[in-house]
Amino acid sequence: MKDPLAPYLELLRAYGGVLDLSSPAVLEHPERQLAAVKAYAEVLPEGARVVDLGSGGGWPGLPLALLRPDLELHLVERRKKRAAFLDLARARLGLKNVVVHPVDVSQLDLKTGYVTAQAVAPFDALYEIVRPVARFPLTLVSHKGPGWPEEVKRLQEKVPVEVFHVKPLDAGELVALRVEAP
Repeated sequence: MKDPLAPYLELLRAYGGVLDLSSPAVLEHPERQLAAVKAYAEVLPEGARVVDLGSGGGWPGLPLALLRPDLELHLVERRKKRAAFLDLARARLGLKNVVVHPVDVSQLDLKTGYVTAQAVAPFDALYEIVRPVARFPLTLVSHKGPGWPEEVKRLQEKVPVEVFHVKPLDAGELVALRVEAP
């Protein structure tokens, strides 16, 4: 069976070195990447509007768009060269469910109840970053290392939070939180 991420990974190989889009591990272990993106896909409900914050080289937004064409994905990347890559990849992959926003998240003119963020910030800081576009209850989904419970505790000091999904991955865990209105 063909890897559904193969066209995306080819684009990363072609442009990744020049634009510093991802770590070498992404291309060395595509099976890990597919497992992680499937974990993201499990958490998001059908037809959700998702803001992928700090999309960089497209992770996890572009692979999610390939696996879940029902999602409306908004890739937010303020670094212009990376945003240009995201737009190129969106076009080459024929992804009609993706919009690239080459701005800071505070400049978005939309609201969402779902945010994905790969290696952007701890949960408490992530919440502060996305508050301007948040619709509550807000679901935050991120691939995290072992310190994520402390991040959740700090966020719980500010707002009501429920951890509703934790899935072990080869490196870390995929963690999904539901944040209630402050």
